[in-house]
Amino acid sequence: MAVKAAPGKASESVVHSSFGMPDTAVVRHEKLDRLTKDYPRGPHDQPQSMCPAFGSLRVGLRMRRTATILSGSACCVYGLTFTSHFYGARRSVGYVPFNSETLVTGKLFEDIRQAVDDLADPALYDTIIVTNLCVPSASGVPLQLLPKSIRGVRIIGIDVPGFGVPTHAEAKDVLAAAMLRYARAEAESGPVAAPLQGRNPRPTVTLLGEVFPA
Repeated sequence: MAVKAAPGKASESVVHSSFGMPDTAVVRHEKLDRLTKDYPRGPHDQPQSMCPAFGSLRVGLRMRRTATILSGSACCVYGLTFTSHFYGARRSVGYVPFNSETLVTGKLFEDIRQAVDDLADPALYDTIIVTNLCVPSASGVPLQLLPKSIRGVRIIGIDVPGFGVPTHAEAKDVLAAAMLRYARAEAESGPVAAPLQGRNPRPTVTLLGEVFPA
């Protein structure tokens, strides 16, 4: 390799190969520098291992007497449910399909409400968690308008879009915060059900969500 000064620019140099052509590595480096300058890095350049909503999904699947419904693109739901089976979750996950028409006209929300009503069996569940993924969240599907309970089964709706919740841990926090809000509202409204194992005279700690690994 030979280094030659560029004409009229003594302070700069150009690397040439033995054939008199500029080295391709240098040219590529210059292009990358220009690309970095034109397009600054952002959150989109720091991809996760997979959809962040898996964090909240995993928590819900590990809670007793809790059903889970996902609303999102079919490919997203497939990936989430497929992966959940590797984390000890041997439960079915509800899915409400949609298309452009049901999304735009608002029928998707009605379909979600019907699915929740069909699933709300107090003999099987205490809670149903409904999660909006990217598309329904961006479209403003209003899960907050779902009934707070149906036949005694609590209904908790959360939005966990990948573009707004960057990590699994933060997705868990979204669900935990929603459960805490619900629990606080119940406690403020009057007496709540006693623990299944009875009352312990010693101090206790209540855990909402999962302890992982466990």
